[in-house]
Amino acid sequence: MSDFKSSAGRRIGAVILLALLSSCRKSAPATMETAAAPPPGSVVTLRLATYNVRNYNSIDRHIGGEFKPHWPKPEAEKTALRAVICAAHPDILAIEEMGAEGELEELRRDLANEGLTYSYSTLVKGPDPDRHVAVLSRVPLTAVHPRETIPFKYNSAEDTVKRGLLEVDLVTNGQPWALYIVHLKSRITETTDDPRSATEREGEARAVRDIVRKEQSLPGTALVAVVGDFNDARDSPPLKRFTELDGKPLLEIAPDADSRGETWTSAYGRADEFDRSDYILLSPALAVLEKNKGGIADLPAALSASDHRLVWADLSFPAK
Repeated sequence: MSDFKSSAGRRIGAVILLALLSSCRKSAPATMETAAAPPPGSVVTLRLATYNVRNYNSIDRHIGGEFKPHWPKPEAEKTALRAVICAAHPDILAIEEMGAEGELEELRRDLANEGLTYSYSTLVKGPDPDRHVAVLSRVPLTAVHPRETIPFKYNSAEDTVKRGLLEVDLVTNGQPWALYIVHLKSRITETTDDPRSATEREGEARAVRDIVRKEQSLPGTALVAVVGDFNDARDSPPLKRFTELDGKPLLEIAPDADSRGETWTSAYGRADEFDRSDYILLSPALAVLEKNKGGIADLPAALSASDHRLVWADLSFPAK
């Protein structure tokens, strides 16, 4: 979903965006890795977010009615994007549709210049040459496991998960946990026997789910989050591959809504459709720590930053 453009988004003024970015600079707390250690027995809360940033890369674009080959994401969109991230203030930001390492570093650097510092970053390059999954973090990553090639069967042939899978391991308040970042196949139909690529997307979901199950004690005591753009509805087969197994719960969808109580996270301008495709999924043990504290960013800048909205959840870790 790359061509959403709302009239409201086009009307966002530079003054509003600059004010948002300025407030980010004024209110940004110290990075968590440099903050004082929490007192013994205290609770540490982290904000985890996922955000499809809509082609933060160089691709062919139409700008002002003119075709631009291999063109970067427009600066106005980048400014709006930073305003959204700044307002949400996540400690860990999972990113979909990021370009190469240089573009991830550009976003990290520009956010730092505006007062929000991410000291840790990484991405994985899957088969899609243009769009990658990545992470920015204000807390240390104890391990990084990029998976560029994940095979699965599709239409009786070998295929691969288009954007791979990024896993990072963390320790918060003495508790180790794992974060998996995904971006499943889009709903663009590529073969007539698979409308909206539903079967391919489910195959990707199953392959990723199997990796998570192999590595983690689910649905047992493991602290696990699987987040990203799943490109489908909450009751769809791809989501069900993660949320249930043999009729039993596996991962839970973290509850979240915007300031109006609405839960849509993606928009498709040509069809004038608004739906949900971005999720934070939590293992039962981690869901207990979420305590229904989540949201969807809906400030005006979100309309021009991307065709997706940032989704966040606060996780509170008691001392271990």
